[in-house]
Amino acid sequence: MKTILSIRYYDRKSGNMMKEPIYAAKFLCWSYNTRAGRLFTDFFFRHKFVSQFYGRLHQQSWSKRRIKAFADATGVNLKDCLRPLDSFTSFNDFFTREIDLSRRPIDPEPKVCTSPADGKVLAFPIIDGKRSFRIKRSIFNLRQFLDNDALAEKYEGGSLIIIRLHLSDYHHFHFPDSGVPGDSVPIPGKLYAVSPYSLRRLVPFYTENYRMLTLLASDHFGLIAMAEIGAFTVGSIRQLYQRRVRVAKGAKKGFFELGGSTVALLFEPGAIRLDEDLCARTAADLETYVRLGESIGRA
Repeated sequence: MKTILSIRYYDRKSGNMMKEPIYAAKFLCWSYNTRAGRLFTDFFFRHKFVSQFYGRLHQQSWSKRRIKAFADATGVNLKDCLRPLDSFTSFNDFFTREIDLSRRPIDPEPKVCTSPADGKVLAFPIIDGKRSFRIKRSIFNLRQFLDNDALAEKYEGGSLIIIRLHLSDYHHFHFPDSGVPGDSVPIPGKLYAVSPYSLRRLVPFYTENYRMLTLLASDHFGLIAMAEIGAFTVGSIRQLYQRRVRVAKGAKKGFFELGGSTVALLFEPGAIRLDEDLCARTAADLETYVRLGESIGRA
């Protein structure tokens, strides 16, 4: 099957339109856009044990041979890395790499909410809690996403930020404001790919993928619901913070192991005014590449 996948986005820093490099494009196009591929995805690939097995393979020392080719193919910014490529002990060690955080300054303005990760952003200033709506090639439903009717009622009419991480991105996530985080609650699910690879059908990864939900009692934006969403080939989502212990804005919360993934932020009605550039491009069905520490909205 001829590969026709193409994802374009706006890079906020450079001001340029960019084309996302798609790793294993032929496989992904087959998986989501052919009858046989969809059957394999629905009955095999989306199950957690497949991604866990894939993750374990890439924790082995032999997997480090893939690092250089992967970095070249996906466009990893090696200037961000703290270590040379030959120092990583496995592919997963490279994938979960730390970066030089001096290259990701956190906006110090207290009333600015900052992006918790590097990634491509969609911003929805008002969400309808009672109806499903389309986000790229997927469906979002607030009640199904939160798996909690009381929480869904709390965030109905609020704002939503979706941050989609590419394979080349720094895969750690941080807190968008200072405050006190609660428990990280797992919501069981499958592991569909999170990028818009399906050309004909909507993939229900927001409501069906495995995810972890944390409520942050923030200092400036009310109670923020932070959700990390697993994806195909993501071995696990690791949390590093201490529950009920105050955190600073920009403090590290956790990281994704192997695979593309997504971070979502939900805000109560009236808690934030999302940045206009993000909202305008979202309305035009265009993602904006935003880096950790940059503004996504104001109190």
